[in-house]
Amino acid sequence: MKKKQTGIASGLVIVLLVGWQLFFGEGFNKSKNDNSQEPSQEQVIKNEQTDNGQSNQQTDKIPSFTSLANAKSNYELKDVDLNNPPRFAKIAVANIRSVDGDTFVIYSGSSEIRLRMLMVDTPESVKKGMPVQPFGKDASNYTKNALKKGNVSIAFDQGEVKDQYDRYLAYVFVGTDSLQGLLLEKGLGVVRYINAGGDTYQKDFLNFQDKAKSVSAGAWSKNDYIKKTNRYYYFDYDSK
Repeated sequence: MKKKQTGIASGLVIVLLVGWQLFFGEGFNKSKNDNSQEPSQEQVIKNEQTDNGQSNQQTDKIPSFTSLANAKSNYELKDVDLNNPPRFAKIAVANIRSVDGDTFVIYSGSSEIRLRMLMVDTPESVKKGMPVQPFGKDASNYTKNALKKGNVSIAFDQGEVKDQYDRYLAYVFVGTDSLQGLLLEKGLGVVRYINAGGDTYQKDFLNFQDKAKSVSAGAWSKNDYIKKTNRYYYFDYDSK
């Protein structure tokens, strides 16, 4: 009888030990696993700061057009790889030769760099086989005189840096003034050649254009000279 009681007691002890291990062991492992899966409060805050930092960096990467215009030049042309230039940053340029209202040449050492203004088209003044268009000389002279003032800089959008004619495509500033914006406001250019990656400031340019259109400035004063498509305006080549 005594041996039987001892055996029962031993069995109860074994059951209790196994139950203790199962209960507390699972709880310990669960606690351990939970700690490995869930970050601490410090880790959460750190992650939030990192996420915010990345978000702010992405936002700050593309400044407003006003902010870009008012910014100082970040680079000198000689220090920039034009095949992979910085984006949305002003690059100081000098030694410039004007070609017409929307195109000019920059000289850097022995290199001749042809540049066309992004999203703006001016009437033709020197195009081979084409007579000078109305307001073509006005636009050309305006650009030439503006560039003579100095303190000229260019800035690239996020898309292609060259067009099919091997001309660089950029925003152009004289001091804090947008040369494209001035041409549009005076009715000496229209918003045209809008391509993905080179159209970040399209709305700003359309606002400049609307100002000229509302007061019939420049080329807008000539009836039926500026034509409209679904996407942009253009100058009628046959107009005299």
